[in-house]
Amino acid sequence: MSFRTLHAPFGVWDSSTFPSARLIRSPEENFDAWSFLTWLAGRTRKATIGTAVTEAIRRHPAEIAQAALSIHHLSHGRFVLGIGAGEKENIEPYGLSYKGQVTRLEEALYVIRLLWGSKDYVSYQGKFFELDRAVIGLGPYRGKFPPIWIAAHGPRTLRLTGRYGDGWLPTHQMEPEEYSEHLREIRSAGFEAGRSMSNFTPSFEMTVVTAETHDAAHRLLDTNAMRLGALVMPAELWEREGQHHPFGNGFRGVVDYVPSRLDPDEVREHMKAVPFGILHAAFDHGTPEQLAARVESYAAVGLKHVVLRNVGPLIDPKRALPSFRDVGRIIRLLRRR
Repeated sequence: MSFRTLHAPFGVWDSSTFPSARLIRSPEENFDAWSFLTWLAGRTRKATIGTAVTEAIRRHPAEIAQAALSIHHLSHGRFVLGIGAGEKENIEPYGLSYKGQVTRLEEALYVIRLLWGSKDYVSYQGKFFELDRAVIGLGPYRGKFPPIWIAAHGPRTLRLTGRYGDGWLPTHQMEPEEYSEHLREIRSAGFEAGRSMSNFTPSFEMTVVTAETHDAAHRLLDTNAMRLGALVMPAELWEREGQHHPFGNGFRGVVDYVPSRLDPDEVREHMKAVPFGILHAAFDHGTPEQLAARVESYAAVGLKHVVLRNVGPLIDPKRALPSFRDVGRIIRLLRRR
């Protein structure tokens, strides 16, 4: 299960606009993922835990490799390293460059595998990273390293997933047909690299809006939290619904979205103007039974693992307990099938 706060500029974050602001003082109020996962590893026994997802711009891949392997040991083999090319929101405001992010990701994946796979010192010279007789002495947990799941959506990252990944963790909304097509691209790249792909895990982070009826879910969609979420969707999704994205035709969604650079008054106006058709297309919604069936439609084309991102508490704190109960029901329904 995945949970995070809204991508909201400070200037629009108030309780009259977002009920969750009564409890969440700042939309940027988040724990460091690695610190939190270390704590979580000691508080859980069976749940799979992991990053969804990190990148190798703020942290050197050697640091990521060491941290991931450490948490894998602390959790007794339950850690998944989710990694992608990154998002500008987490990069550019801190003086770091987002240029060459896919090449950087490829180098990082190579470096992580290189460090994990060697008991001796290793050296490497790349465009973004270099190693000079470097080593990670910590070995695998019971013979296994953390699986690497890659958040891939474009042609280059899909191919990287096939060559380097143990799993695929897309976070952008897509229909089962598109999911199936991308999975074929990943498998093809894996086969070309000489991999069997038999143990590869196709996953999907699905944002869900749950309710007792489909009509009730529609009412939850038509809220400020989801309207803001729709603005973070890529222009491609808007275009499929016959709409123009207010941030421009080339807007790539969360990758390009930097809330600190936006005018709060303009964001409020854009939120008001979001068509319901965009909300309907952008977020999976309905009863637990309907959403379980939705997950099954992806399983029919190759999905093996789903990460449910429950946004009920972000819509309204009063929805927290009912929405988590709904997510629990979805999981139980899927286990029965």
